[in-house]
Amino acid sequence: MVDSRVLVYRRHVRRVLWLLLVLGACEADNPRNCEDGVCSDPAFPVCDSDGAIGGNPHTCVPAACEAGRIIGCQGSGLYWCNADGTAYETIACAGGCDATLKRCNDCVPDTANCSGNLLERCGSSGTVEHSETCKLACSTTGVAHCEHLVPRYAPDICDADATTADYTLTSSGTVDTSLDNNCNGGVISQTGGPALCVLHYGTVSIPMGKTLKVTGTRSFALVADHDLMVAGVIDVSADRGTNGPGGGATLSGASFYLTTAGGGAGFHTAGGNGGNATTDGGGGMGGMAMQNPSALVALTGGPQSGATSGGIKGGGGGGSLALVSCRGTVTVTGVLDAGGGGGQGGALSTGGRGGGGGGYIVIQGAGVGITGEIYANGGGGGAGQSPAIAGVDGEDGSRSATVAAAGGASVSGSGQGGAGGLGLAPGGIGLRPTMANATAGGGGGSVGFLQTYTPQGVTPTLMPSSVSPPLEPNGTVPTR
Repeated sequence: MVDSRVLVYRRHVRRVLWLLLVLGACEADNPRNCEDGVCSDPAFPVCDSDGAIGGNPHTCVPAACEAGRIIGCQGSGLYWCNADGTAYETIACAGGCDATLKRCNDCVPDTANCSGNLLERCGSSGTVEHSETCKLACSTTGVAHCEHLVPRYAPDICDADATTADYTLTSSGTVDTSLDNNCNGGVISQTGGPALCVLHYGTVSIPMGKTLKVTGTRSFALVADHDLMVAGVIDVSADRGTNGPGGGATLSGASFYLTTAGGGAGFHTAGGNGGNATTDGGGGMGGMAMQNPSALVALTGGPQSGATSGGIKGGGGGGSLALVSCRGTVTVTGVLDAGGGGGQGGALSTGGRGGGGGGYIVIQGAGVGITGEIYANGGGGGAGQSPAIAGVDGEDGSRSATVAAAGGASVSGSGQGGAGGLGLAPGGIGLRPTMANATAGGGGGSVGFLQTYTPQGVTPTLMPSSVSPPLEPNGTVPTR
């Protein structure tokens, strides 16, 4: 009989031998296991820790590989078999690594960067979605961006890009600023002036042969993120007694009254006096010259003629127009017109009405080039009434630097209206009648103002082929 202690000892020995056999078998069956990240066999020196190379995690694999094969991402870098097929290497990815597409990102997703004056915006896919050479500087303040204007009268309008990329006027038409739907860039309230209707696009083009007529009670701003080109016509002028957009916010010049004709509105200069029964220019006083609107906080047009005679006024004030290129150039090779309205002729034994003042045009851009025509001339005064015939209306402000808007012509002895202002000449005076029971003509309205703005250090090209009144000295606006 065998001692029980011997049996226990024998079983213990068998277990030890079995464990050694298993361990030896495992080592022989899987010599390339690298749970600890270490591969000691020179023939299999690379640890495929995640199985990306051969499909089995924690397996040692040969250094030799398929040349140029992309394995995947390793941290922020790209793991691949080098071009010689001799080793696995990690390529540093400046923009990070896309694990799904197994490639280096072109850029860091959802970022923007400046490289000199080049702005690049990187999308969520890690590719450049927008690239722009900044007209001004590329700023790294906050989110990298091309610097843009901080325009007069609408200082925040350039902070966000337009939601509509481009606007090209394909056929002549009219925009009424009184309608909210026409103001895709919003309506801005102004202290001390009419509200401002903003049209905002990526680029704006008014082609040659096309006319954009603007009406309504609000002032008008046409804004482009990039270039704004006017080769056709933008017309914000008044039409007889109807103000241009943003015009007529103020009244200027005496009203007509019975045989005494009204005075023209004053703005850049004085308006012309109306006539009376016996004296040329002896009737209603023309309005006085007013403050340069560039000193005001509101964009507003020219004044309307007349005060309070029964609520009946004279020629309308020319409109207000702001052209803005936030990061590009405003180029005017066509025509801009903000003329005042002609005064109505006398009727029912009254004198003619005064002409309206020209309006206000403001051009602002990272660059400004003007070789076309720009006008803000005054409207002519209306003629007086003859005994049997109503007086002739004065002409609306002219599109000329040499020929003023004519006052209403004399008919059957009525007094002729004064010419509208031109250049820096004041509105013309209305004349007395030359026949009994006829009435006098109204005075002509003043010209308005023309202003440009560019950033500090940017010189605009101001060579208009025809201009009245003269352009004001170029002003500067900040950028951000």
